[in-house]
Amino acid sequence: MSTVRIAASAVALLLGLQGLDVHAAYVQGTRRSEVLIGADDDNQNDPEIQPAPGANQSLDNADTLVGDRGDDVLIGMLGSDVLLGGPGADVLIGGIERGQLPNSDIQLGDDGNDIAIWQGGDGSDLFDGGGGGRDALVFGTIDRDADNVPILSPVTGVHAKTGLPTANVSGQGGFCRLERVVDPAGRGFGFLVRFFVRATGNLAVTIRTRDVEQVFCTSETGGAITFANLTAPTPAFGEVDLTAVQSLNPEVAKIVR
Repeated sequence: MSTVRIAASAVALLLGLQGLDVHAAYVQGTRRSEVLIGADDDNQNDPEIQPAPGANQSLDNADTLVGDRGDDVLIGMLGSDVLLGGPGADVLIGGIERGQLPNSDIQLGDDGNDIAIWQGGDGSDLFDGGGGGRDALVFGTIDRDADNVPILSPVTGVHAKTGLPTANVSGQGGFCRLERVVDPAGRGFGFLVRFFVRATGNLAVTIRTRDVEQVFCTSETGGAITFANLTAPTPAFGEVDLTAVQSLNPEVAKIVR
Protein backbone atom coordinates (compact mmCIF):
# COMPACT_ATOMS: atom_id res chain seq x y z
CA MET A 1 0.00 0.00 0.00
CA SER A 2 1.42 3.36 -0.97
CA THR A 3 1.30 6.36 1.32
CA VAL A 4 -2.33 7.35 1.87
CA ARG A 5 -3.16 11.01 1.19
CA ILE A 6 -6.72 11.81 2.21
CA ALA A 7 -8.69 14.91 1.21
CA ALA A 8 -11.00 16.25 3.89
CA SER A 9 -13.78 16.68 1.32
CA ALA A 10 -13.79 12.92 0.74
CA VAL A 11 -14.55 11.96 4.32
CA ALA A 12 -17.36 9.56 3.34
CA LEU A 13 -15.09 7.70 0.93
CA LEU A 14 -12.08 7.23 3.15
CA LEU A 15 -10.19 4.10 2.16
CA GLY A 16 -13.31 2.83 0.40
CA LEU A 17 -15.44 2.90 3.57
CA GLN A 18 -18.62 4.32 2.06
CA GLY A 19 -20.79 3.24 4.99
CA LEU A 20 -19.82 6.05 7.34
CA ASP A 21 -22.64 8.05 8.89
CA VAL A 22 -21.56 11.62 8.09
CA HIS A 23 -23.52 14.74 9.04
CA ALA A 24 -22.60 18.35 9.67
CA ALA A 25 -20.44 18.55 12.79
CA TYR A 26 -20.83 14.81 13.46
CA VAL A 27 -18.96 11.83 12.01
CA GLN A 28 -19.95 8.36 13.24
CA GLY A 29 -17.72 5.38 12.56
CA THR A 30 -18.65 1.71 12.42
CA ARG A 31 -17.25 -1.44 13.96
CA ARG A 32 -14.44 -1.53 11.38
CA SER A 33 -11.03 0.13 11.60
CA GLU A 34 -11.46 3.47 9.83
CA VAL A 35 -10.09 6.94 9.24
CA LEU A 36 -12.52 9.66 10.30
CA ILE A 37 -11.93 13.31 9.35
CA GLY A 38 -13.90 16.29 10.57
CA ALA A 39 -16.16 17.63 7.82
CA ASP A 40 -15.58 21.27 8.88
CA ASP A 41 -18.92 22.25 7.36
CA ASP A 42 -20.80 23.59 10.38
CA ASN A 43 -19.96 27.24 9.73
CA GLN A 44 -21.50 30.52 8.62
CA ASN A 45 -21.16 29.61 4.94
CA ASP A 46 -23.84 26.93 5.37
CA PRO A 47 -27.23 28.63 4.70
CA GLU A 48 -29.08 25.97 6.71
CA ILE A 49 -26.94 26.69 9.75
CA GLN A 50 -26.72 30.46 9.17
CA PRO A 51 -30.03 31.43 7.52
CA ALA A 52 -29.34 35.18 7.40
CA PRO A 53 -26.65 37.68 8.35
CA GLY A 54 -26.49 38.29 12.06
CA ALA A 55 -25.18 36.58 15.18
CA ASN A 56 -23.05 33.53 14.49
CA GLN A 57 -25.26 30.41 14.66
CA SER A 58 -22.52 27.95 13.70
CA LEU A 59 -20.04 25.80 15.60
CA ASP A 60 -17.15 27.46 13.71
CA ASN A 61 -16.10 24.18 12.05
CA ALA A 62 -16.12 22.21 15.31
CA ASP A 63 -16.82 18.49 14.81
CA THR A 64 -17.62 15.45 16.92
CA LEU A 65 -15.90 12.27 15.72
CA VAL A 66 -16.99 8.93 17.22
CA GLY A 67 -14.84 5.94 16.32
CA ASP A 68 -16.99 3.14 17.70
CA ARG A 69 -15.21 -0.24 17.62
CA GLY A 70 -12.05 -0.81 15.63
CA ASP A 71 -8.53 0.59 15.57
CA ASP A 72 -9.34 4.02 14.18
CA VAL A 73 -7.54 7.23 13.22
CA LEU A 74 -9.55 10.37 14.05
CA ILE A 75 -8.52 13.76 12.59
CA GLY A 76 -10.38 16.84 13.79
CA MET A 77 -9.08 19.43 11.29
CA LEU A 78 -10.46 22.95 11.95
CA GLY A 79 -12.50 24.01 14.96
CA SER A 80 -12.48 22.94 18.58
CA ASP A 81 -13.35 19.28 18.15
CA VAL A 82 -14.46 16.37 20.34
CA LEU A 83 -12.85 13.04 19.40
CA LEU A 84 -14.03 9.77 20.95
CA GLY A 85 -11.98 6.77 19.89
CA GLY A 86 -14.20 4.07 21.39
CA PRO A 87 -12.95 0.54 22.09
CA GLY A 88 -9.76 -0.29 20.22
CA ALA A 89 -6.29 1.12 19.65
CA ASP A 90 -7.10 4.60 18.34
CA VAL A 91 -4.99 7.54 17.14
CA LEU A 92 -6.47 10.98 17.88
CA ILE A 93 -5.37 14.21 16.17
CA GLY A 94 -7.17 17.41 17.11
CA GLY A 95 -5.81 19.11 14.03
CA ILE A 96 -5.28 22.60 12.68
CA GLU A 97 -4.67 23.87 9.18
CA ARG A 98 -1.83 26.26 8.40
CA GLY A 99 -2.73 29.89 8.84
CA GLN A 100 -5.67 29.20 11.16
CA LEU A 101 -6.07 30.11 14.81
CA PRO A 102 -5.23 27.39 17.38
CA ASN A 103 -8.13 25.22 18.53
CA SER A 104 -8.82 23.57 21.87
CA ASP A 105 -9.84 19.94 21.43
CA ILE A 106 -11.25 17.28 23.74
CA GLN A 107 -9.82 13.82 22.98
CA LEU A 108 -11.20 10.70 24.68
CA GLY A 109 -9.48 7.40 23.97
CA ASP A 110 -11.77 4.94 25.79
CA ASP A 111 -10.61 1.30 26.05
CA GLY A 112 -7.42 0.17 24.32
CA ASN A 113 -3.90 1.47 23.73
CA ASP A 114 -4.62 4.96 22.41
CA ILE A 115 -2.31 7.69 21.08
CA ALA A 116 -3.10 11.40 21.00
CA ILE A 117 -0.84 13.59 18.84
CA TRP A 118 -0.53 17.31 19.48
CA GLN A 119 0.80 18.87 16.32
CA GLY A 120 2.86 22.03 16.39
CA GLY A 121 0.64 25.14 16.21
CA ASP A 122 -2.44 23.60 17.79
CA GLY A 123 -4.03 24.92 20.98
CA SER A 124 -4.47 23.72 24.55
CA ASP A 125 -6.25 20.35 24.63
CA LEU A 126 -7.45 17.64 26.99
CA PHE A 127 -6.57 13.96 26.49
CA ASP A 128 -8.34 11.29 28.53
CA GLY A 129 -6.80 7.96 27.60
CA GLY A 130 -9.52 5.88 29.24
CA GLY A 131 -9.00 2.82 31.36
CA GLY A 132 -7.70 -0.61 30.44
CA GLY A 133 -4.81 0.34 28.18
CA ARG A 134 -1.43 2.01 27.75
CA ASP A 135 -2.18 5.47 26.42
CA ALA A 136 0.41 7.87 25.02
CA LEU A 137 0.48 11.61 24.37
CA VAL A 138 2.88 12.63 21.59
CA PHE A 139 4.03 16.20 20.96
CA GLY A 140 5.15 16.40 17.34
CA THR A 141 4.71 18.36 14.12
CA ILE A 142 2.67 16.10 11.85
CA ASP A 143 3.58 15.59 8.20
CA ARG A 144 0.77 16.93 5.99
CA ASP A 145 -0.05 17.00 2.29
CA ALA A 146 -0.71 20.05 0.09
CA ASP A 147 -4.26 20.25 1.50
CA ASN A 148 -2.86 20.30 5.06
CA VAL A 149 -4.34 16.89 5.85
CA PRO A 150 -2.08 14.51 7.84
CA ILE A 151 -0.38 11.94 5.64
CA LEU A 152 -1.07 8.35 6.66
CA SER A 153 1.76 6.01 5.79
CA PRO A 154 1.47 2.22 5.44
CA VAL A 155 2.39 0.13 8.47
CA THR A 156 2.10 -3.47 9.55
CA GLY A 157 0.33 -4.67 12.66
CA VAL A 158 -2.53 -3.03 14.53
CA HIS A 159 -3.05 -0.10 12.15
CA ALA A 160 -2.44 -1.91 8.88
CA LYS A 161 -5.96 -1.04 7.65
CA THR A 162 -5.67 2.70 8.29
CA GLY A 163 -1.99 3.56 8.18
CA LEU A 164 -0.42 5.92 10.69
CA PRO A 165 0.57 9.59 10.64
CA THR A 166 4.22 10.54 10.99
CA ALA A 167 5.49 13.38 13.17
CA ASN A 168 8.71 15.25 13.79
CA VAL A 169 9.16 15.07 17.55
CA SER A 170 12.90 15.65 17.91
CA GLY A 171 12.92 18.78 15.72
CA GLN A 172 10.20 20.90 17.32
CA GLY A 173 10.94 24.45 18.43
CA GLY A 174 9.99 23.82 22.02
CA PHE A 175 10.00 21.39 24.92
CA CYS A 176 7.69 19.95 27.58
CA ARG A 177 7.46 20.13 31.34
CA LEU A 178 5.19 18.21 33.71
CA GLU A 179 3.05 19.43 36.58
CA ARG A 180 1.11 17.07 38.81
CA VAL A 181 -2.38 18.40 39.58
CA VAL A 182 -2.82 19.13 43.29
CA ASP A 183 -6.45 17.98 43.40
CA PRO A 184 -6.89 15.43 40.57
CA ALA A 185 -10.26 14.25 41.83
CA GLY A 186 -11.64 17.77 41.90
CA ARG A 187 -10.06 18.83 38.62
CA GLY A 188 -10.83 15.60 36.79
CA PHE A 189 -7.32 15.18 35.38
CA GLY A 190 -3.95 14.14 36.82
CA PHE A 191 -1.17 16.01 35.01
CA LEU A 192 -0.63 19.22 33.09
CA VAL A 193 1.87 18.86 30.26
CA ARG A 194 3.09 22.31 29.30
CA PHE A 195 4.86 23.11 26.01
CA PHE A 196 7.35 26.01 26.06
CA VAL A 197 8.83 27.86 23.07
CA ARG A 198 12.59 27.29 23.10
CA ALA A 199 13.56 30.64 21.59
CA THR A 200 11.68 32.73 24.14
CA GLY A 201 11.00 30.42 27.05
CA ASN A 202 7.33 31.43 26.86
CA LEU A 203 4.57 28.98 27.68
CA ALA A 204 2.69 28.14 24.48
CA VAL A 205 0.06 25.52 25.34
CA THR A 206 -1.06 23.23 28.13
CA ILE A 207 -2.45 19.71 27.66
CA ARG A 208 -4.57 18.27 30.44
CA THR A 209 -4.24 14.50 30.87
CA ARG A 210 -6.30 11.82 32.57
CA ASP A 211 -5.54 8.07 32.54
CA VAL A 212 -2.49 8.68 30.33
CA GLU A 213 0.59 6.57 31.00
CA GLN A 214 3.21 7.92 28.56
CA VAL A 215 4.30 11.29 27.15
CA PHE A 216 6.77 11.79 24.29
CA CYS A 217 8.10 15.28 23.56
CA THR A 218 11.15 17.23 22.34
CA SER A 219 14.28 17.70 24.42
CA GLU A 220 14.90 21.10 25.96
CA THR A 221 18.01 21.64 23.82
CA GLY A 222 16.34 20.19 20.70
CA GLY A 223 17.35 17.38 18.38
CA ALA A 224 16.20 14.51 20.61
CA ILE A 225 13.07 12.79 21.90
CA THR A 226 12.19 12.83 25.58
CA PHE A 227 9.90 10.44 27.45
CA ALA A 228 8.01 10.60 30.75
CA ASN A 229 6.34 7.64 32.47
CA LEU A 230 3.31 9.12 34.23
CA THR A 231 2.85 5.95 36.30
CA ALA A 232 6.19 6.49 38.06
CA PRO A 233 6.14 7.92 41.62
CA THR A 234 7.96 11.04 40.43
CA PRO A 235 7.68 11.22 36.64
CA ALA A 236 10.18 13.33 34.73
CA PHE A 237 11.32 13.69 31.13
CA GLY A 238 14.49 11.94 30.01
CA GLU A 239 16.04 11.55 26.57
CA VAL A 240 15.38 8.32 24.65
CA ASP A 241 16.51 7.08 21.26
CA LEU A 242 14.31 5.35 18.68
CA THR A 243 15.35 1.91 19.92
CA ALA A 244 14.08 2.81 23.37
CA VAL A 245 10.84 4.21 21.91
CA GLN A 246 10.32 0.89 20.12
CA SER A 247 10.58 -0.91 23.44
CA LEU A 248 8.36 1.59 25.28
CA ASN A 249 5.59 1.74 22.67
CA PRO A 250 5.95 0.02 19.27
CA GLU A 251 3.05 1.96 17.70
CA VAL A 252 4.49 5.32 18.78
CA ALA A 253 7.81 4.21 17.28
CA LYS A 254 6.11 3.99 13.88
CA ILE A 255 4.99 7.62 14.18
CA VAL A 256 7.89 9.60 15.64
CA ARG A 257 11.30 10.64 14.42
